[in-house]
Amino acid sequence: MSAAVSNLPAPQAGALARRELERTDFEVVAESVLARDVIYACQGIDSKYLRFNAVSKHNLGGFEVDSQAGISAVERQVLLVLSEIGWLFKHIQAHASSCSESGVAGGTIRQSFCSALQAELSEFYHLMAVLQEQSLREGPKPDNLSSGQTGAGYLTLRRLIVWLAEPKIRMRGLAGIADAVAHLEGGALINAVDALAQHGDSLVQQFISRTLQQMCQPLFQMAREWVFDGRLNNAGAEFFVGSTGLSDDLWRNGYRLNDNMRPSFISKQMAGTILRAGKSINFLRQCSSEGEWINGKERSAMLAVACTSSSYRQIGQWEHAINDAAAAIDKHLLNAMFTKYSLVKHCNALKRYLLLGQGDFIQTLMDLLGPDLGNKAGEMSEYQLNGSLDAAIRASNAQFDDADILDRLRVKLAKPTAMETGWDVFILWYDMKEPLSSVITGQAMSGYLRLFRLLWTLKRVEHTLNRVWQVMSGIQRQLATIQGLTSQYGLPCPGVESVWLELRHCHCLRNEMAHFCTDLQTYIMFEVLETAWDIFMTQLQAATDLDTVIAAHNQYLETLLKKALLDDNVADRPGAAAQNGLQGHLHIILRHMLNLMGPVARLNEAVTMAAAELRGQVDLIKHRQSLSQWGITEQDKELVGVPSDTLNELHNLLQDSNKQFRHQQRDFVHLLATQAHVDLRYLIFRLDISDTI
Repeated sequence: MSAAVSNLPAPQAGALARRELERTDFEVVAESVLARDVIYACQGIDSKYLRFNAVSKHNLGGFEVDSQAGISAVERQVLLVLSEIGWLFKHIQAHASSCSESGVAGGTIRQSFCSALQAELSEFYHLMAVLQEQSLREGPKPDNLSSGQTGAGYLTLRRLIVWLAEPKIRMRGLAGIADAVAHLEGGALINAVDALAQHGDSLVQQFISRTLQQMCQPLFQMAREWVFDGRLNNAGAEFFVGSTGLSDDLWRNGYRLNDNMRPSFISKQMAGTILRAGKSINFLRQCSSEGEWINGKERSAMLAVACTSSSYRQIGQWEHAINDAAAAIDKHLLNAMFTKYSLVKHCNALKRYLLLGQGDFIQTLMDLLGPDLGNKAGEMSEYQLNGSLDAAIRASNAQFDDADILDRLRVKLAKPTAMETGWDVFILWYDMKEPLSSVITGQAMSGYLRLFRLLWTLKRVEHTLNRVWQVMSGIQRQLATIQGLTSQYGLPCPGVESVWLELRHCHCLRNEMAHFCTDLQTYIMFEVLETAWDIFMTQLQAATDLDTVIAAHNQYLETLLKKALLDDNVADRPGAAAQNGLQGHLHIILRHMLNLMGPVARLNEAVTMAAAELRGQVDLIKHRQSLSQWGITEQDKELVGVPSDTLNELHNLLQDSNKQFRHQQRDFVHLLATQAHVDLRYLIFRLDISDTI
């Protein structure tokens, strides 16, 4: 039925259709001619009785039958049904030819999709050629029908319906796929087609499978070039591995996974393996210009397996080939990191120098730098301090260390504030270069610096407490001298007995501080550092790729920071400020220890002055006796000794220091009890300060 009839209301359309059937003023069109026109229409070609109208059917287009032709209503309906294939053909052809148009070529996967569509159309052309040949055969004549000869091979509309039933299903499927993925590219395009393959009709599954197989070839080619050569052919951003363009840290920031472009039949783990393989090759090239990661024969064998198994239907074999290649690349990279670049040796250097494991060197360095570091921070010179560093190296067993390690070791000074001294800004630095800096990053070096500051402060406290002991030993010797002279010459020295009492308090306080400092150092150096180091070495030996090495180092450093009291995540006080956490209390405790030198030095000064005064009086007595005079006369003034106001002031200072120190100890122990980590809780028993709480 013509378009004019179909657009009329039902009663008028029926009447018009009856009039057309009753007409006798037109010539009946032969069925063989109509069959040939259908074949033309199926190829998108206009014919005498079937023409394409681009604006019909709501501007979707479609073929229309000549309304003036002598074609029955049934034949018209058959022609319209069969000509749908022509509309589908033109629709698919438009998609297939879009990749060849200027400016809209798309990526290689899009081009492969268009090529697959074109291949399906070519197969359809073969069918059309067969039908075209059959349409040229003459049908049976009336005389032959009576004799039983049917004229085999000729073409009718009914036979066309049978011939074109399967191609019509295939063409509908192809058109639906082309519309569904019109704006997709790369892996996203493959995913969309793969989702459409989940169909119950085996015929649909077959032609979609053929399409997918052709589409996946560029993807597998990109993967092979990336895994085996480190070459990223991703100009159209179709591959699930992409370059970020950043060059500061190739391993961490150089490349990334685009999960939107990852086909669903490639797992995330497999995508990560592919990313790491190509990244490893480029990492080796950037660091050492090494392009060959395996000998030629083994590489060719792996590449051959990867090429022959490049099918999404045989993804298991392909993944096995990729995994073998990635394992070989990872092994070569780890061998370079451990042997050529000596990763373990440099990690050990960080442990021995920045974490103060090289005891003789650290002690020598502190003895050389101690007098200078007491000056104001603004007066310090890095050049002078580096000279002392070289002297400490030559005076200790560090002189026998590797030259590369010693060249990386140097002194830096942090930016000082007005009240800081050299102790506060001193930093022992270790230069970490590529490729080691990909494992031990700048952020990791900041963590090592935090550990160094804590351990260096503990060493400074230990050094200060040793000096306090030396000063107090000097005070004891002077008091003994004073008592001897007093007993010998009968000269009373006021305040001496009180000094003995204060000195005893100083010894008790100093011993408590030294006990706390020593136990804390022992805990960090042995229970934290050495234990974490053993675990780290075990993990390095079991590492299979560089990502595993990086994760092991990050875990090692995180463990050190957490167990070394540099993590303020208190269980019952998650919002506590830094100054109220473990770090804050420990800083105050260490500051109290450093401040003990002040009162002791003042006490030493007072005793020294009293001893000098007494010696002066003794010398005067000896001089008088040498002149046969009385050694002591009524005119002699009484000795001042150690002034009581000075003793009272020092007594108050020591009592206040002792009180504050014990108070901070108590709060520190309470915070330790709230920590989630078991080792920090057991530190309470190691400190053994239960008598203070």
